Amino acid sequence: MQKPAKVKRIGSGRPSSSGRAAKISKAQQPSEQLYERLPELQLIYDTAPVGLAFLTLDCRYLQINQRLTEICGISVADHIGRSVRETVPQVADQVEKLIQAIVRTGEPITGVEVRGQRADKLNADHIWITNWHPLKDPEGRIVGVNVVAEDITERKRAEAVLAASENALRESEKRFRELADNIDQFAWTADTDGRRYWYNKRWHDYAGTTLEEMQGFGWQKLHHPDHLERVVQGIRKSFKGDAPWEDTFPLRGRDGKYRWFLARALPIRNEAGEVVRWFGTNTDITEQMEAEKALRELNETLEQRVEAQTRERFQIWNVSQDLLVVTDADGKFLSVNPAWTVLLGWSEAELLGKTSQWLLHPDDRERTRAETSQLAAGHVTQRFEIRFRHKDGSYRWLSWKAVQDQGRIYAMARDVTELKNAENKLMEARRELSQVARRTTLAAMSGAIAHEIRQPLGAIVTNANAGLRWLNRPAPDLDEVRDTLTHIVADGHRASEVIQSVRAMFAKGDHAGTPLDTNELIRETIALASNELEAARVVVDLELHEQLPLISAHRGQLQQVVLNIITNAADAMRTIDDRARVLRVRSRSFDLNGVAVSVQDSGTGIDPKNIDRVFDAFFTTKTNGTGMGLAICRSIVEAHGGNLSVSQGVPHGSVFHIVLPGIQ
Repeated sequence: MQKPAKVKRIGSGRPSSSGRAAKISKAQQPSEQLYERLPELQLIYDTAPVGLAFLTLDCRYLQINQRLTEICGISVADHIGRSVRETVPQVADQVEKLIQAIVRTGEPITGVEVRGQRADKLNADHIWITNWHPLKDPEGRIVGVNVVAEDITERKRAEAVLAASENALRESEKRFRELADNIDQFAWTADTDGRRYWYNKRWHDYAGTTLEEMQGFGWQKLHHPDHLERVVQGIRKSFKGDAPWEDTFPLRGRDGKYRWFLARALPIRNEAGEVVRWFGTNTDITEQMEAEKALRELNETLEQRVEAQTRERFQIWNVSQDLLVVTDADGKFLSVNPAWTVLLGWSEAELLGKTSQWLLHPDDRERTRAETSQLAAGHVTQRFEIRFRHKDGSYRWLSWKAVQDQGRIYAMARDVTELKNAENKLMEARRELSQVARRTTLAAMSGAIAHEIRQPLGAIVTNANAGLRWLNRPAPDLDEVRDTLTHIVADGHRASEVIQSVRAMFAKGDHAGTPLDTNELIRETIALASNELEAARVVVDLELHEQLPLISAHRGQLQQVVLNIITNAADAMRTIDDRARVLRVRSRSFDLNGVAVSVQDSGTGIDPKNIDRVFDAFFTTKTNGTGMGLAICRSIVEAHGGNLSVSQGVPHGSVFHIVLPGIQ
């Protein structure tokens, strides 16, 4: 083959005598001559399915086929005679190093990846794998390098897709195992013959086994002997028919105890619909089984229990001596027990369908309406006392308890007529006793005063008579008369001192006392009056401040003051029926070292026009009072350097305030 023909075949139509050909040095001529002796090489270049090129040792192209030019997008003619640095400068450094390495070692270099180098970046995502082989002359000298490049873009893409799929599969398996290990159920997989090859962590935690122990049919070791054969037969039948499996049985745990489990298994199919494996779970249902057992036992006896309870309640309804009633939300009687007839004389037919308004005492109707409103608002009625009319026209006192539930009112009333009568008699007796006590006290006080004054007055009278006798003598003995008058004066002073000592109880002045704990005094006084307070159904509410300063006082006198106020408060609450009877006693520090005590009741209170007169001597609002109690109390408090006052209670009753100085 002649050289001009070769240049024409691989050239670009330019004259072969161009300056580009002149660039081929003498050192390159052996390479060119070698290719001229191989005319069949041109056919290989033109028909090869891969890219081919021949480079001189200074990295110039002597030969290149069209497939290899796809890497950089330059034509074959533009490569011939030019260096890699001129045509593809992006990879020049890499190519020059490869050529140098081949020249140095004499060995080929394979598997070098090259990406597309087109200036327009259209093939930037394409990848070629290149192999670099030295070309030697007959003497073994390297005269050039053959380059073979294969486009592996699609292969790389397939490998990337495969790698991504494998990675996704690994991630999916990882997530599945994480999920399976953290669910409450035991999970496992088995082949189509029932041999299990995987269990989740929950299974091993419960059973205390390893995977090696449980692989294959090792799972049968945990089954209760009484259930194993049935379970095995059920699994075989389901697996053979490709049908989901479900069963309930006990499994032994690591502690040797059995718990009940609900087991399910589903077939996993491939794209062809064939079963390739089974996925199963075991759910602990021990508590559910026990609850169902208890429920069954309960249901077996429930009817009998309901019947027994109904019979018991019916008997209680019939034999109860208290009035029992069920009404609708408007108060109409829906059901009444026989006690209504026994206690009030009205028959069931006369009561049902009616409200209680026609039975109420006229004075109790307003209070009843108010209490009914409270009941409708969800409050519970406790000890609400009103009067109902007996069939004979008399009235009976009833103490009610009631509650509303789902549009019904359930109420119970107890006949307290005898109790109310007893209370009234007790109150009358207490009033009489109080009057007698006051009279006795005044009598004792009068007797004491009379006893003390009688002696000096008697001496005065005796001395006066003696003086008269001395004066009536024919010769009056003036010395005796003078001496008698001196005795009369002394006896008069003695009488005055007695009177002053009595007045001292009710006047301000220095009274030597002993250190006293006010809270202790209050508690002792409440204890003394407990019987009277309980009889009046009074609730005591103590709010005593701790660490009060001590006071200097006469315990008996101050205790009499507190007792008098508490007794008056109890009397003021005895007639109260529409609210709670509460006695609230408070103590607190006052000024620097004083003590303040307040006693508040929820009684009838004091008429504002009389509030400034209640401490006056002989003033009283009671029919049988002497008017001395509060006057004496104020005198005792003031004698201790304190103050006693009263104010209106909010919203009801009155409040007595005692202020006493502490120990200086």
